[in-house]
Amino acid sequence: MNMKKIFAALSAVVVMAGCLCSCTSKKEVLIPHRYASAEEGRELMMANKEYYASFTKNELDFKMQKTGATLDEYLEFACDQVQDFTDSEISFLDSRISKMEKTLRKNGYTLPQFDEIVFIKTTMKEESGGPTGYTHGTQIYIGSEALSTYTMLRFIPGFSGAADTFLWHELFHCLTRNNPGFRQAMYSLINFTVVDSDYELPTSVLEYHITNPDVEHHNSYATFVIDGNEVDCFTDYVTTKHFDEAQSSFYSCDTTALIPVDGTDIYYTPEQASNFDDIFGTNTGYVIDPEECMADNFALAMCFGTKGRDKEGYPNPEIIEGIIDYLQK
Repeated sequence: MNMKKIFAALSAVVVMAGCLCSCTSKKEVLIPHRYASAEEGRELMMANKEYYASFTKNELDFKMQKTGATLDEYLEFACDQVQDFTDSEISFLDSRISKMEKTLRKNGYTLPQFDEIVFIKTTMKEESGGPTGYTHGTQIYIGSEALSTYTMLRFIPGFSGAADTFLWHELFHCLTRNNPGFRQAMYSLINFTVVDSDYELPTSVLEYHITNPDVEHHNSYATFVIDGNEVDCFTDYVTTKHFDEAQSSFYSCDTTALIPVDGTDIYYTPEQASNFDDIFGTNTGYVIDPEECMADNFALAMCFGTKGRDKEGYPNPEIIEGIIDYLQK
């Protein structure tokens, strides 16, 4: 073998060794994700047929901000709201997810298994009131206005932190859908018990029901004290008025319905339950459902640990400690 061949062989070995070192030192992806184009986003959105089929006349009117709205009209409108991501938006979200993965590694947290996250960008006009985002399955829909603000102001203290809180909150919804055991454990931290099948919404509730894309099931209950009596209730998100009365977003007249699991056609409001705060805790005011309450608590635990946002802890530290304990085990 001549010197040229020997040199070529040695070079190949060096390159292979370098690749091997690079591969073995590369950190494991803990939050697999990708970004959908507007075209794919519309296809994924329309595939969530069960969600749209559950819409009531009340919420169609609220979402379309007019009386007599139809589902076909809404679906066409919703599709028109999906947009492409910009390179700067993708770069920003990648940086936040990288930070999330660092938090998991640093604290020894292990997330339950979940499928790849798909981000979809929309104007959020399809959801009346324009929330920052919502989820379906492992699809995270993020509002263009919020994302633009996060991206432009990313170096100002507080704005990136708001994005982190949002991402952890939405990831929680994806985790509970993929892992019933995780969902059951999280709900138990706020006194809710998960059962095998969903409860049926009674007529008095269905009339005012608003479908929450982040809440796929009504199959958990807690024991509320109402007029001095213990009543097992599940929750639903409702309006207190029809659109023709409210003439505004449903956020102007929304409440949490506490519905007896025995099938009684009645519901109670949080003010009627003397132990409402004891059930949900007061770490967050987002208590329309155990799913949303625990998503907020999860985000707090991931972003601020046991010390809390202001380093002064929490009104209910046991909830945060329970989340962290689960992830460390």
